Parts: sequence; C-alpha cells; structure tokens
Amino acid sequence: MTLALPTGPRGRLLAVGLALVLAASAWAGVVEPMLGWYAERAQALESRRVLARHMADLAAQLPELMAAAKSRQAAGPPVNTLLDGASDALAGAALQGLVETMAANARARLASAETLPAEQVGQHRRIGLRVSVDASWPVLVRLFQSLAQASPRMFIDDLQLHAPPLAARSRALTLDATFTILALRAGTASDAARAAGQVAGTAEAPATAISR
Repeated sequence: MTLALPTGPRGRLLAVGLALVLAASAWAGVVEPMLGWYAERAQALESRRVLARHMADLAAQLPELMAAAKSRQAAGPPVNTLLDGASDALAGAALQGLVETMAANARARLASAETLPAEQVGQHRRIGLRVSVDASWPVLVRLFQSLAQASPRMFIDDLQLHAPPLAARSRALTLDATFTILALRAGTASDAARAAGQVAGTAEAPATAISR
C-alpha cells in the first residue's frame, strides 16, 4: 500500500507546516540552549569586569589612605602598635573584638571570623584573624580606612573580592570580601608556654592543699 501525498496548494501547505515544525524543533533543541549558555557567559564576564574595576579603584585609593593615616599619626598622639594580652589567645580575642567593633561602626556584616595560629616574628608574636565580610563598596572602603588607622597597628593581607552574578544583584552591589588582619603582641613562644604553666599551677594549687 502506497501513501499518496497531497499535491497542489494542499501539498505546499503541508510542506510549509513540516518545515515550521522542524524549525521549531531545532530552535528548542539547539538554538535556545546555546543562547542561554552565551547569556550565562556574558554575565560571568560582566561580573569579572565589575570586580576588576572595584579592585583597581581599591589599589588606586590605597596610597591616599596610607598618606592620610601617616598625616593623622604625625598630628596626633603616639599610636599604640601592639596588642594587649598576656597570651596568644587573649591577644586574638582582643583583636577579634576590635575588628567586630570597627565592622559594626562601618555597617559591614561580619560573616565569619577565625583566629589563625600565632607566629613568632623577632621578639613579637604575630596574631592573625581571617574574616569574611558582606558589604557594598563604600562600606568596605570605610572599613579598610578604619583598619589602616587602628590602634594598635593592623595590617591587611590576602585580600579576595567576589561579586555575585548579575541575576542576583540588587541596585546596591554587595561584595563578598575575605581577608586576613594581622597585628603584633609583645612576647615569645617560651613566654607563652611559661604563662600557660603558671596558669596550670595556679589551678592545681587548691587541690594539693586539700590533699594534705
């Protein structure tokens, strides 16, 4: 049995309909996914361009911020350069408290804060705090200014900035900033060990007196 296809005007209409169906299938299966992929790539590239502009702005402002900090230091009283605290743990807690206060004053949301292991630098102990902050660019600039002018001295290291995708952005762009804040306290590792031993001995003294 053979299938007779229509000819004439009906045949032409059928051919046009089949062509439209094939074109729609090709659009849904090939063209539309490719357009979506190109749109996502364009968003990712735009996010990188925005982040690069913000980082360039930060780099351009750093000399001005450092000059302003030096001028304030020359005009004001001597700056305390060292953290207070008889141990690394106490100095780390003091550093975290100062950073939390500065972040609150700058209206920056402190997402996380992790105290890093202390390191010996000459006759000082270097205390590190790794923080993550969610804030707009002007808020981050205010926070960096506060850190640059802080007493005791604080230094920013390993700064990483991330911008959200274009689709997730609001009118005010929020950046995810992760960086390390470094400060120094007086003392050495042996001083910290002796202090820890004295604390342990003080805690055991009442028990020894009772046993007698």
